[in-house]
Amino acid sequence: MAVCNKFKLVLLAGIFLCFGCNAANVQRVGAQEANQFQSQGQNQGFNQGSSQSTRSGIVIGPANVPYAVDDAKIIQAQSQQARKVELTVTAPIKKMLREEDYREPHQRFLLILSNGTTVLVANDLQYGTYAPVQAGNVVRIHGEYIWNERGGVLHWTHKSDEPRHESGYIDFNGMRYQ
Repeated sequence: MAVCNKFKLVLLAGIFLCFGCNAANVQRVGAQEANQFQSQGQNQGFNQGSSQSTRSGIVIGPANVPYAVDDAKIIQAQSQQARKVELTVTAPIKKMLREEDYREPHQRFLLILSNGTTVLVANDLQYGTYAPVQAGNVVRIHGEYIWNERGGVLHWTHKSDEPRHESGYIDFNGMRYQ
């Protein structure tokens, strides 16, 4: 049994390297931890007591956790034309966009919200980790929302490099990308 788990861990680590992920910035999200993300004020951490930590920095938890759409806060922020609001949204990806590379590399995609509007996610790859997502995937994202006439931008989806700014993340398929 232990050999099988070690093999799975090595296989997962190899997959992450193929996607260009920094394993230290990717963590396994378990069912208990996923429930914590839905609670107000607990968007920052994991309950690592129930998970197994490994040398690679990956935290292994229970199998994949399905995410339910939760976009009320970002829809409210859109209607208020809010700027620089920290929030968490769970929604499906409508479309993958070409990566921006002219200043800083960004992974970009559109989330489709339940009211039919879209939000651009700009994942800064200079500070964060590439998330292997595609159109149709449901993701949970924590970051800073800035309204614009196209629906807004959700950025700062990476670990914060400033003490005064909250860290963000992208949760997908039971994994956390920061």
